[in-house]
Amino acid sequence: MTALWVQALLFGLFSALSLPLGALLGLALAPVSAKVTAQWMAFGGGALVFAVATQLFGESLFRLDASTWIHPTGEAGCGERCKELCVNNILQIFGAMVGAMMYLLLNRWLENRSRPQEQQRGLRTIEEGAQETARGGLELGVASMGTSSMTLSLRRASTLLEEEEEAATMGSAQVALSMWLGMMLDGIPEALMLGFMTNEGAVSFAFLVAIFIANFPEAFSGSSLLLGQKMPVSRILLMWVVLFLLTGVLAMLGSLMMPSNVARGSDLARKRDKATALMEGITGGAMLAMVSTAMLPEAFKGAGDKAGLIFVLGFVLSVWITCLGYRFGGPQG
Repeated sequence: MTALWVQALLFGLFSALSLPLGALLGLALAPVSAKVTAQWMAFGGGALVFAVATQLFGESLFRLDASTWIHPTGEAGCGERCKELCVNNILQIFGAMVGAMMYLLLNRWLENRSRPQEQQRGLRTIEEGAQETARGGLELGVASMGTSSMTLSLRRASTLLEEEEEAATMGSAQVALSMWLGMMLDGIPEALMLGFMTNEGAVSFAFLVAIFIANFPEAFSGSSLLLGQKMPVSRILLMWVVLFLLTGVLAMLGSLMMPSNVARGSDLARKRDKATALMEGITGGAMLAMVSTAMLPEAFKGAGDKAGLIFVLGFVLSVWITCLGYRFGGPQG
């Protein structure tokens, strides 16, 4: 049987394979329309919500329910194992709130990092536009709407439009770079969690496919934006390949960090279960916060009402993949 750390490495690389693939498609199909990117985000959001709700939180609740027992009188009972799982669920809930706050703080920091430059360019463009308009109006009045003055004003208006397009392009590049940095920081706990789940034998096809799909839109659209900013193709590909390799390495490290072959019921097993529950909560909370604040709003903005249908399509496809996993075995089988 393949070593667990090798399995974790392969799972991490597979889940992040959509990063270089998305980058290649984004470069080949540039410029990418906002509608196409929005549709991919809606699809990935549906798959990701299913994976987090069932693979992380749903599995914990199922184990808790299975640990309870029924008295002959019909009253439910909760033994030592049940109480331990209750504590683990509380840790998972706490971790989810921490993960959500971490993601939102990171997202706010990235927005504040890019906003000052964009605002300065926007204010400068507005000021220059007002000055040029005033000068053009004065010249037109002096020349009594002469042909030369009109030509001069049109040239200045054209220059102003070019400056506005340049500012918009710079802003798009900043958004793409912030997107890349956010994916790198957000992917760290996700990759480590994948390594932990590998040791637990809890990795499913649905979870891997959900992460694969969720990673695609950012690389797809970000590469197109960076290419429009005249960034070299080799550098764009290198950025996403680095994330691809980093995800695999971190998943492998997560497997090596988490002890395996631990006797069930031992103190080490309890500590491992608590650490896993906390990490699952942090990862799941960050993912749900990303879906609700980034993926779904952008999906609705770009795809409209169709985003809802595509979201459900991503969700039910994950259900179908899970059914196939139960029928034919999971990836670790």
